[in-house]
Amino acid sequence: MKEVRPAERQSTEPPATIARTAARQAAEEAVDRERSRIARELHDGIATDLAAAISLFKAYMEGHPGFGKQGGPDEILADVFGILERMLKQVRETLAELRPRPIGPEGLMGDLRIQADEFARLYSIRVEISSNGTEDMLPPQQREVVYQVVREALTNVRRHSGSSICRVKMAFAAKPFMIEVSDEGRGFTATPSGGYGLVGMRERAAGIGGRLEVVSTDGRGTTVFLFGPN
Repeated sequence: MKEVRPAERQSTEPPATIARTAARQAAEEAVDRERSRIARELHDGIATDLAAAISLFKAYMEGHPGFGKQGGPDEILADVFGILERMLKQVRETLAELRPRPIGPEGLMGDLRIQADEFARLYSIRVEISSNGTEDMLPPQQREVVYQVVREALTNVRRHSGSSICRVKMAFAAKPFMIEVSDEGRGFTATPSGGYGLVGMRERAAGIGGRLEVVSTDGRGTTVFLFGPN
């Protein structure tokens, strides 16, 4: 009897399932390539020009000790300098989101707890993390998506909510798994479909066959739900 080598074994999955899996992987790879392209353009274009403009301003400031003094002729230039610095900071934050780092050796939960400590120390936002089941119940690709979606959701809490507390609930044992990130901030009554970084989170969720839902009430906070594939 001829031995069937591993590479020759036929998949037991239905052809339609294989096709859907291949399509999701192709879509996710396309999204990653587009994110990398945008990140390169931001870095090589806007970020570089902003950094150069700020360097010129700093050189000018060093030669004019009274630069930016209230009521002085350079007060407007000082305001422009401040705007440029804020723009560069925002561009660098966007670059970090477009090129997110992978999960480190501490694992998904370890990395999120490190981020929670940073939020408490740097922004006075308490992040409470709880879990049902363990992260190793998910395959690596799904853990990566969970990590990136939670990071983006936490960034939205910091930037937009005004909340001093955020709760992250990880239901790894649920079928499908569910991740919930909620705050007690200002919320919103309506937002464009691409607002608050939702496009990236939805793309990542779709890439693993899952979905993302957002529930928000004006003045009462926002909750982001990530559901895994069925």
